Amino acid sequence: MTDERIRILVIDDDPELLDTLREYLEKLGNRYVVETAARGSEALWMVARARPDLVILDVEMPGMTGVQVLTSLRALDPTIPVIMLTGNTDGSVAAETLKLGAVSYAPKPLNLQYLDHLVATFATKPREG
Repeated sequence: MTDERIRILVIDDDPELLDTLREYLEKLGNRYVVETAARGSEALWMVARARPDLVILDVEMPGMTGVQVLTSLRALDPTIPVIMLTGNTDGSVAAETLKLGAVSYAPKPLNLQYLDHLVATFATKPREG
C-alpha cells in the first residue's frame, strides 16, 4: 500500500521558519510529510532524488536565490506546484515568480491559516498511470 500523504518540501534559509512550518503542517491531521532544505542546491538534489507533491520556496536566500531555484525546479519537473514566500513588498518580484511558473505566493510574516489554505488548494498527489 502506498503512502497517501502529501510530500511537501519547504526551502528557506531561516531555520526557525523551517521548524515552524514543519511542525504546523505536520499537525494538520497527518495529511502531510514535510521535508526541509536551507539551501537551493540541497533542495534541487532532494527534488531529483524524490519528487515532492508541493514546494514552498523563499524568494530571498543567500547563494542560489528562490527565483534561480524555481527556474531549476521548472527544468527538473514543470508539474510540481511551487508556492513562493516573500518578505519583499515589491510586487514585481511576486509577479516575476508567477511568470516563471509559481502557482501562488504568500507574504512574510506568514499567516499560517492563509498558507494552510494555499497548501490545501495546490497540494495533490500525481495520478498514477
